[in-house]
Amino acid sequence: MSEEKKAKEAEFYRRIAELRSKNNQFPWTTGEIPIFELPREQTKLYGDSEVEDSAMSADELERRVLMDLVAPTYNFRTFYKRLNYELKRANRYDRSLSLLIVAVDGLDDILKSRGMEVRDNIVAASAAVMLTSIRDIDLIGRCREDAFGIILPETPRSGAEVAAERIRTRLEHYEVVIKGRSYLVTVSIGVSCFAGRPLVESGFGQGPSVEDVFGCAANAVMIRMKAGGNGISFADEIDL
Repeated sequence: MSEEKKAKEAEFYRRIAELRSKNNQFPWTTGEIPIFELPREQTKLYGDSEVEDSAMSADELERRVLMDLVAPTYNFRTFYKRLNYELKRANRYDRSLSLLIVAVDGLDDILKSRGMEVRDNIVAASAAVMLTSIRDIDLIGRCREDAFGIILPETPRSGAEVAAERIRTRLEHYEVVIKGRSYLVTVSIGVSCFAGRPLVESGFGQGPSVEDVFGCAANAVMIRMKAGGNGISFADEIDL
């Protein structure tokens, strides 16, 4: 990648970071799910391959639309759409579903002291560990600079407890080495669980909204972060 392209990527990432960092607290609470939009001329997500890069393949364009720029995961837009789909499916077929929000502890301090490159390397390495800790049917997406969401289909609270502890433990014992310096990683995890809805006479039961499920997990991870991190907090199991 040329220096000019690297600069464009960095500028694009910086703009997203600014949009996602307007609030000092975790920005996602119930009924307050943001949509991150950038003007078309400022982002490659809607770029024409002939304008942006005539050599860019259709697969690369699709990857830029679906995937995060730093971590090997889906971006927030793709993740949120899939969460909405999986929740509707769980409600329709009376299946359980759990959501984890995993926030890497201390990244703001890393950014201030070591810079964005080190911060991004820690984010990417943490995501790679998470990917090795989940099943093929689970889905992970980057939800903000320091946090990932993980959808666990067909998973009740008991299964979510096992999955969350597996991720927390593996990261706690993982060492990220960047330019000869070691960094230890811990995470705060918030969990919300949907137990499934039984059928009712008028049709299928109306389950919680995607905002409710995401908001509960976001509130839970905020509680854990305020308590010092490196642990798991559960929202009350949703039963609307």
